[in-house]
Amino acid sequence: MPDTFIPYCESLWQAWLQGQIAVSPLSASAFDLDAAPEPYMSFRAGASPLIALTTNPGTTMDHQRRASVQIGAGPINATMSYAAAASALGAFYEDKNNLKGPANRRIAALQSLAGLLGRDGVLQVETCPFHSKAFPGKAAFLTSLESDRMLAEYVDRVRSFLRDRPVVIVAAVSIQASLGPSIQLSGWLSWQAELAGLGRASARFAPLVERAGKVTCGALVSGEADSAKALVLMMGGNHLPGSRGLTALKQE
Repeated sequence: MPDTFIPYCESLWQAWLQGQIAVSPLSASAFDLDAAPEPYMSFRAGASPLIALTTNPGTTMDHQRRASVQIGAGPINATMSYAAAASALGAFYEDKNNLKGPANRRIAALQSLAGLLGRDGVLQVETCPFHSKAFPGKAAFLTSLESDRMLAEYVDRVRSFLRDRPVVIVAAVSIQASLGPSIQLSGWLSWQAELAGLGRASARFAPLVERAGKVTCGALVSGEADSAKALVLMMGGNHLPGSRGLTALKQE
């Protein structure tokens, strides 16, 4: 089946540049449509990258605003294709001077995991392409898919794109109990796992980090080789484990 996600992202980008994004009133109130959509970002992604599925682009930064894009005041400008913008954004966010803290460290960890897996860089795909300071209630987002044709179509394209590709999702979970095969996922994480093509019924649990007799980071893994899926669950933080944990994940 030919890929439709990347061409769709180009159409979305062009529609935004022309001020013609059409979303439901609910989405219009929940997301910052003055900010450039970022459906995916390329962190030196080549022909066979690792796919990282994330929620949405987060808080709007100055360089993402329409006025900045129009004059090329930041890393992207209105003359670029979205593919070119995605690579420029990836290079921009990899620089610690532009993106600090956990988000930058997560990018570096994803690059390390991609290298261990023999993948060609990282392509970060967003579940929702629009910015918001605080992503609206995730249950509300899922409900909005019933009334927002544009978002529903976007999600369908994401699902098709991820189906036969290697995907990793990173999620924070409670620190209350040791992680294990029977861990209960939230409705949102269950939905994201399904979106990525991770079959929970057949998934195996891989402990990645253990401290004081408690598994503090683990992963649910399904599939094999070029289409493997992994949901990495980290106690207390939305990040990946260190090199030992990444090596353990690679072996799964």
